[in-house]
Amino acid sequence: MVSLYLGIGSNIEPKKNISAGLKSLETLFSKLDISPIYLAPSFGFDGDDFYNLVVRAETDLPITEVVNVLRQIEFDHGRPEQAVKFAPRSLDIDLLMYGNYVGKVGGYKIPRSDIDKFDFVLRPLQDIAGDELHPVSGETFAELWRVMNLSFDSRLELAP
Repeated sequence: MVSLYLGIGSNIEPKKNISAGLKSLETLFSKLDISPIYLAPSFGFDGDDFYNLVVRAETDLPITEVVNVLRQIEFDHGRPEQAVKFAPRSLDIDLLMYGNYVGKVGGYKIPRSDIDKFDFVLRPLQDIAGDELHPVSGETFAELWRVMNLSFDSRLELAP
């Protein structure tokens, strides 16, 4: 079994879409460990705040199949197949890490190169995996969060 971490976000009917997305994930992966949900301003466009969280699961699926399954879940929950990068999302699921894998799969860099660049990714990740090591930097997610939190004012709020 391989541990994987997923970043999940939504700003279109987020409570409904995140709940439905988590139910879909539960049918594919072992028990989900779910972080608190944080509100963050939209990034790269003007829009409603995003609800963001991170999920940990275990799987026997190969990484290529995980990537394909995650895209299908997004499509099943209203994401257009030709979605614009900076736009509202009913459900966005990013594969942040797949065990200690480092490389590219289907055009996606794993681990996600922006894990330590966005508070809405790093904060919930450190909530459920604070003692885990980033596969590239070797630093814990709690330490990466402390550094980030000292560098700027986080605008995250716990979602209602």
